[in-house]
Amino acid sequence: MNDEKQRLAVTLAGLLLVGGVLISQEVIGTWATFAASSSAFIGAYALPLVIRELTVQRFNRRLRRWPTSRRGA
Repeated sequence: MNDEKQRLAVTLAGLLLVGGVLISQEVIGTWATFAASSSAFIGAYALPLVIRELTVQRFNRRLRRWPTSRRGA
């Protein structure tokens, strides 16, 4: 039962993706569609890495500002 639902979800997602690309290609053009879809994929790949890096930098900055008397030293 779960495999059927998963197969249906993947099929519908593929159809929506292809349909969306075809419609946007007709509306805004080939290169704009390519740029939009490429930026979406790159953003989905890179955004978690960027958020993690910014979080670590923010924590590091807060840690450096923390008074030494409160660190237990």
